[in-house]
Amino acid sequence: MTLATVRPSTCARIHHPRRHAAVRTGDYVFSQLIPYIGNKRKLLHLIDEAVRLTGCEGGVFVDLFTGSTVVGRWAKRRGFRVVANDWEPYSHEIARGTVALNRPPALAALGGAQAVFDHLNALRPIRGYVARHLCPVDDENPDTARERMFFTQANGRRIDAIREQIAAWEAAGQLSGDERAYLLAALLYAVSYASNTSGVFKAFHNGWGGRTGTALYRIRGRLTLTPPVLLDNGLANVAVCQDAQQLARRLPDVVGGRPDIVYIDPPYNQHPYGSNYHVLNTVALWDKPPINPRFLVDGKIVSKSAIRTDWRDQRRSSYNSRKTALAALEELIDSLVARWAIVSYSTDGNIPLEGLLAALARRGTLQVITEPYKRYRVSTPRMSAKSHNVEFAAVVDLAGAPSLSNVNAIADAIRSCERAAPADRRA
Repeated sequence: MTLATVRPSTCARIHHPRRHAAVRTGDYVFSQLIPYIGNKRKLLHLIDEAVRLTGCEGGVFVDLFTGSTVVGRWAKRRGFRVVANDWEPYSHEIARGTVALNRPPALAALGGAQAVFDHLNALRPIRGYVARHLCPVDDENPDTARERMFFTQANGRRIDAIREQIAAWEAAGQLSGDERAYLLAALLYAVSYASNTSGVFKAFHNGWGGRTGTALYRIRGRLTLTPPVLLDNGLANVAVCQDAQQLARRLPDVVGGRPDIVYIDPPYNQHPYGSNYHVLNTVALWDKPPINPRFLVDGKIVSKSAIRTDWRDQRRSSYNSRKTALAALEELIDSLVARWAIVSYSTDGNIPLEGLLAALARRGTLQVITEPYKRYRVSTPRMSAKSHNVEFAAVVDLAGAPSLSNVNAIADAIRSCERAAPADRRA
């Protein structure tokens, strides 16, 4: 193993927590990013360093699991033609409305973009699907034992009014697919921002803002749409909504040749994105799945979070299970046609470290860049003594020689980095 095979990241951070706050920044990469578990906004410097190792300056960059779209946006700004893929409908709409588009759509049939946003923000609220099923009847006196509290009733009615108007325009042939995606990208961010959650829709706070009443400024503030910030890189960027496993085999057909870099950031743990962000899928699809308006039925709690069930048979990911994650990655990597692959993963992931590294090393020459990272924790009582894991970017030269003989040494170096991470200092 050469000394360059594994090394810590040395690049300066790209994301600045204050300057790049999603709600107010004008920076294309970070503006209106939905809160998202596993999103790489804080690790873009790691990915930037990985891309520098490839030597690629432009070309085609495929983001196979685009999620929040932050990596796709970053690659677009860096000069790549971006193919942003995700099979979750909400992510696809965001990618189509913010990555595939270079300029705001004309919305000519409706008087232009500014007129459309002014109209949507001025709509009379209506008590529709969201207000009836995901909000308390009375914002000042919510029944926390029976009613869902994903949004205030006031904001639920605004969501209903805006989404119904978008659907009506589409049904009347007044919106193109790109125009719909542009409006939905703005709405999906507003829905995330105004939600009475910590960003994940598997649960809502018990009371507005929970016990501490935090973030009331956004939860009880008026939901408003703001046009997404776009970037014109002069290239034909694309948003795709497919199973990444299947798309990997078809990339030359989709891209029009061999892509330069395929970036792979699969789910790390057992929690499906389709259930974590089910409300966003409902807003994107607007199919209004049947649910009881209240979750306490005959004294029993029934579907408290109203999670959609379609992900189970339509979008169940093999990466969410320790039993199947490694095989899924092996299948994807083995079928990949590209010049370079970059895989983001963590020492906390479902795929065993040696297995993951071996799958990559079989396909070509492997280099790894590491970064100690503070672990995501659901709550204080569930904290473990291990405060940090290691996030890493594995760079595979798919035209290089297989590097299986280096796997154990690379794994040891990554674990050494984890052991050297800062000790936990809980207040």
